[in-house]
This record gives sequence, structure tokens and C-alpha cells, in this order.
Amino acid sequence: MNEAYETEQNEEIIPSIPDETGLTNHQKVALIGAWSLVKKDIISHGRNIFVRFFEENPKYLNYFDFSQDRTASEIGENKSLHAHALNVMHFIGTLIDYGLYNPAMFKCSLSKLMKNHLKRGVKKEDVTIVCGVIMKYCLEVLDQHQSTTLQVAFASLMKGIADAFDE
Repeated sequence: MNEAYETEQNEEIIPSIPDETGLTNHQKVALIGAWSLVKKDIISHGRNIFVRFFEENPKYLNYFDFSQDRTASEIGENKSLHAHALNVMHFIGTLIDYGLYNPAMFKCSLSKLMKNHLKRGVKKEDVTIVCGVIMKYCLEVLDQHQSTTLQVAFASLMKGIADAFDE
């Protein structure tokens, strides 16, 4: 009986250890559940995140080419912005839906993101700022579903994305 108790105790301990993704099993479950709610309206959320990002950090407007949509009178209406925002949201979705339980895919996805952005002069500091806006926005949208586990999970995921720029 004591042996079974130790096994149960060990099973309780194991999920609290982060793996190569930087997340525990409990955090992964929280992120997957939360993301399933966000991705129901991924276009609107992506647009809202980037509108907020540019409102809070207008210096980054020069990093982007919005010229493909000359009809938009406001940044939030610009289809070039929508396209980039959708790519970012799909990237995060790929990390959450496919990478969390496949650390090799997680790492390869981060590496590709990093290489593509470094070519354009994007630095870790820039990515950290974007990740902060993404995390804050998502946690606000998920207010009724928030938990400490989800907050820590989002923070760990966003830190992992930014930290890829150290490698």
C-alpha cells in the first residue's frame, strides 16, 4: 500500500516539471484549452492584438509594409495588417496545438521564426514587446477562464518565443 502511495505521489510530481518547451503538463493543458477559445475568432483577435501593439508602440509602424492595402483609412482596417496578424496567430496556434507535445517541432518552429525575423532586423527586445501585448490581450479576453496556471503558461510560452532570439 505504501508503494502505491509513492507512485501516486510521483505521478503528482512529474507533471510539475517543465520539459524542453519550458512548460509543465498542467500548463500545456491550460494553454490548449485557452487557445481553443481564442482561435474561434482568430482574425479579430489577431487584428486587435496588432492594433493595440501599434497604439502602444507606434515606433514599430515603420517595421511593416502596409502598402498592399491602399484603401484602408485606419490601421485596423488594413488587410496587410490582418494578413500578418493572422500569420502570427497561426504560428502561436501551431506552437500550442502541435508543438507542445512535440518538442522537436516546437524548437524547429521557433528557429524558423527567429531566422525569418532576424533577416529583417527584428531583435529579441522587439519580440519581447510583441509577446507582452499578445499575452496581455489573450489573458484579458480569457478573463473568465483565467487561472494562475494559465497566466504562468502564457508567460512561459511568450518567454520561450522571445528567448529563441538568444540562440
